[in-house]
Amino acid sequence: MVVAMTDSPSASPAPTPDANTGGPSWVVIAVIVAAAALIVAGVVMLLNDDDDETEPSTTVSTETTVPVDTEAPADTEAPETTEAPETTEAPAATEAPETTEGPFELSFTIADIADGGTIPVEFGAGGLVEQCDGDNRIPIVSIESVPEGALQLALVVDDPDAPSADPFVHWLVYGIPGNSAEITDGVDGLTYGTTDAGTESWFGPCPPVGDGPHGYVFTLYALNRELVLESGLDGRQLAAAIADAVVAETTVTAMYERTEG
Repeated sequence: MVVAMTDSPSASPAPTPDANTGGPSWVVIAVIVAAAALIVAGVVMLLNDDDDETEPSTTVSTETTVPVDTEAPADTEAPETTEAPETTEAPAATEAPETTEGPFELSFTIADIADGGTIPVEFGAGGLVEQCDGDNRIPIVSIESVPEGALQLALVVDDPDAPSADPFVHWLVYGIPGNSAEITDGVDGLTYGTTDAGTESWFGPCPPVGDGPHGYVFTLYALNRELVLESGLDGRQLAAAIADAVVAETTVTAMYERTEG
């Protein structure tokens, strides 16, 4: 009974699970873990790559801030603060022509003879020359103003329309003090030159009959020094003697005409 029981196949014990049968489960787990590790490593690398790529952009941004910080041209505004042309107005302040007009004025008038007018017939040389008109009335010249610093005056009257090479001289008076108020013949202290008629006094107009009106020019000179000149100088001599001393001159011109002999 015992042998039969031991030899029977149905009596063999059932197989037990082997410890190695769990091997495939651990391998799967290991593969999964390794894959996960690779994924994590890939993610980390990607993150590192992203960080590396973002660094140039940040450096570029920091570099572009330099021009914003350097604004020297806006701060340096020296040309606007230097306004020298506006403050230097010397030309406007120097008005010499206006201030020097007064001191150099010279003017005079003649009794009964107006500038641009006609000389009355009584001033003609008739009192000296029979064929001339008038009675040789002596003009009276009134000094209205003289230049500042004028120490002496001289008066010349001539006729540039006379039929001669030079103007015919009718009156020469010089050595006139600068503060004189009047000029005429016979005044003590005045010096008289020689006219072209040979007189040392006024010689009135006496143009040729039918020669038309002649202009008689009264010229007054202002001198800057006192000249001591002898009497009897003619027109040319007087002109040469006073030439370097003349600081101003002015004229009065009037007309005279003879229509009958």
